[in-house]
Amino acid sequence: MDPIGTITTYFQFIDEETKNVLESIMIEASDYYDFVNRLGELVLNTDSPVMVVYFAIHHAILAYEYKLIDQIREKYGEHQILGPNLFYASVYQGTYEDVKKVHELADAILATKPEDWIALEMNFMKFEVDMSNYPTTMYQTSTMDKIRELIDSDPRFDFYETTLNDYLSIRAHSDGDAEGRIRCINKGLRIAEKFDDRVRVAHFLIRKANVVMNHDRAECRELLEHAYRIVETDLGIPTNYAEILDKLGILDAIRGKFDSAIKRLLEVVSIRERGGTDTANASFFLSTLYNVIGDPETGLEWGLMTEDQLQSRPKLINRAKLNQIWSLILLKRLTEAQVLLDSYREPVLKSGDESQLAWLHFVTGVLEMKQGDFSLAATSVEQGLRIYERLGWAFIMELFFLHQLAKIEIYSSDSEEIISPSLAILEDKALSEDLPGFLGQVLLLKAEIAIMQHDEAVLREIISQLQSLSERENLQFLEPHFDSLLRKL
Repeated sequence: MDPIGTITTYFQFIDEETKNVLESIMIEASDYYDFVNRLGELVLNTDSPVMVVYFAIHHAILAYEYKLIDQIREKYGEHQILGPNLFYASVYQGTYEDVKKVHELADAILATKPEDWIALEMNFMKFEVDMSNYPTTMYQTSTMDKIRELIDSDPRFDFYETTLNDYLSIRAHSDGDAEGRIRCINKGLRIAEKFDDRVRVAHFLIRKANVVMNHDRAECRELLEHAYRIVETDLGIPTNYAEILDKLGILDAIRGKFDSAIKRLLEVVSIRERGGTDTANASFFLSTLYNVIGDPETGLEWGLMTEDQLQSRPKLINRAKLNQIWSLILLKRLTEAQVLLDSYREPVLKSGDESQLAWLHFVTGVLEMKQGDFSLAATSVEQGLRIYERLGWAFIMELFFLHQLAKIEIYSSDSEEIISPSLAILEDKALSEDLPGFLGQVLLLKAEIAIMQHDEAVLREIISQLQSLSERENLQFLEPHFDSLLRKL
């Protein structure tokens, strides 16, 4: 492989022996992922110098190779300098009680007055594990101040700004600072490009794609294609492929191409499981999509899997529980749904997470509709919709909420003329923004209206439109509805 800054930037700090080992493996490797695995094999098969092992762990973390790290831990775990990285890896894998161990071991190394670049590494270990569960775990201001002081003390440390801005973007997102988030991502991307840190360039491109997908899907796809070229040519990291697939899946879902989205997300789960990394986000979205297409039994299974993945992050378990409640409602297990909803209302309210609060309103509205209280149902779903509109992200959630509001308006009508403002808004968005799957959902609701009004001619026309749309856009989730609608003619 060609030299890349992700590896070579450290050469100015490290001893000659470590540099020569890293350089020779880099030359032999076909790409960065191959480099990581070759370096891992070297330290596992020989008694390597501790700093060579340090960089084997460092690069394995960047490549999400946690199974390799576990093997290295077994052989070299007694070395103090390796401790913070090893326990950082275990925190990332879900053992959040190890945050304290990272702090203790990093502080022990800092007490020995190491070289400045080692001091930066140790302070970053503390900062990063704190940020991994922010704001549940707050970072220490003194750590942030020391990082800033060290970076400013030596221009050679400028490349650490990439990592700093990455985690500051996470903080901004958690704090609801959309402008701060994109500003940090753009700055981190510029610095990563300056130092030829291709691992982090791809990472920032994927992060930026996630931010812009709600208002510029064309730019989102361009960013993902750029990231894919880097991963394909230089990196070869399976988890990077999974991240790109995940975002492409969300792009598909925004257009209502739920079958394609589900296919991509299942592959994401498969890649992440093979690598031993967390599948919670993909599992949660799969649960959501299966509920949306009318397969709540599978939706419930994925909701339970999401809960299992989030055991070490109890604050986020609310998301999994709310999806399970939604599935139970769709399965007509209303008593179970009500009991579970009552037990999780307070934890959601205490979480301070507005996205969870919006989802609580949504699920409450779905249950209220099933219980026949359409007025309360509409109010609940509208409250959730207002939250997402205010947040200015998660456009797809707004579409889900509009669809549910349209259902409430249609089924609550007690007159011959059925009027649904939400259906009109959803149809306008589907047509003007090229959202074929949501147009399919609009047509299904229009078919329900035609049935309620005993208008056979309109129903026949809608069925024809649905079949044409399904074939043209490959919307397989619509197909089970054709027979049931035809039987109603």
